[in-house]
Amino acid sequence: MPREPGYLERADAAYDAGQFEKALELYHKHIELEPDAPEGYEGLGLSLWALERHRDALQALNTAQKFDPENAGIAINRAALLTDVLERHQETVAICEGLTRRKLKQNDVRDARYFAAKAHFRLGNDAKALALLDAALRDAPGDIELLSWKAHVLFESGHYEKSKLVHEKCLQLDNDDPGIWWDYGLVVEKLGDEAAARQAFERAHELDPEDFQLPVTIPAKDAERIAVRMLEELPDDFRDAIRDVPVIVDDFPSREFVLENPTLGPQILGLFTGNTHNERQPVPTAIMIFRKNLEKIVGDREELVVEIRKTLLHEIGHYLGLNEDDLRERGLE
Repeated sequence: MPREPGYLERADAAYDAGQFEKALELYHKHIELEPDAPEGYEGLGLSLWALERHRDALQALNTAQKFDPENAGIAINRAALLTDVLERHQETVAICEGLTRRKLKQNDVRDARYFAAKAHFRLGNDAKALALLDAALRDAPGDIELLSWKAHVLFESGHYEKSKLVHEKCLQLDNDDPGIWWDYGLVVEKLGDEAAARQAFERAHELDPEDFQLPVTIPAKDAERIAVRMLEELPDDFRDAIRDVPVIVDDFPSREFVLENPTLGPQILGLFTGNTHNERQPVPTAIMIFRKNLEKIVGDREELVVEIRKTLLHEIGHYLGLNEDDLRERGLE
């Protein structure tokens, strides 16, 4: 007669089936029976993560690591949660650097480099991120997750031609990934190939119409008219304060700007440059709105008008030294 599965096996099965609340209950029961066993805490942490209880998830994973300090899988899960969700990138770097000093299985080395690369990129260390990704790719040259992240880092840091080549390699490996097609469209758009960009966006939309809506296009003159109308609707004191500040509607930030400011990236929606209203140094000041980037985040023209207004107010707030709460108090959300 086959034995009845224990709490841990049933919890793992529930987790694999996407039944995270049930898995949570079963992992707790396993922990009651075996309070020093790391497997229960690891499963508990992953279930809490799936339920978006992220801080509780980290606590559970930390407890699992305490009971099994040498377990690389637990360490990698902690590193992933810290950088992908909690934005504690330095902690991810420390965990992954500790892992790479140990003798690990090749898959664990790959994962440690991957999450360290993501953390370094988010800290603005693009060169270090690329070096880690290249090291991982030497062992797994066809790893599409590593390749797509390399393409992403190159794009975000303004190296569009190199990013295009890596994206094309990704598409050779997987021609049906809508995310890769979309990102490829962003790259070739920045390189001025609007026809190829449109085809890439259409392919992404064809593969996943819910998550990848076709960009809403608006002529540059229309976007400028919308921005002017928004400025005219501002309170008098706001209009007086920005009277001499040019508001520029452009397609996207220049490559020179992206190369010099990699933490902002090429997909920013707007930008304030120069001194704030209260500073007197003679530095050129401007408020910029990036039309083609805004077109990618909306579903229709009405939403685009709303986003232009929000972005404009956000950048005016920067110029006036106001934060989001200050704008909200003035009814300018």
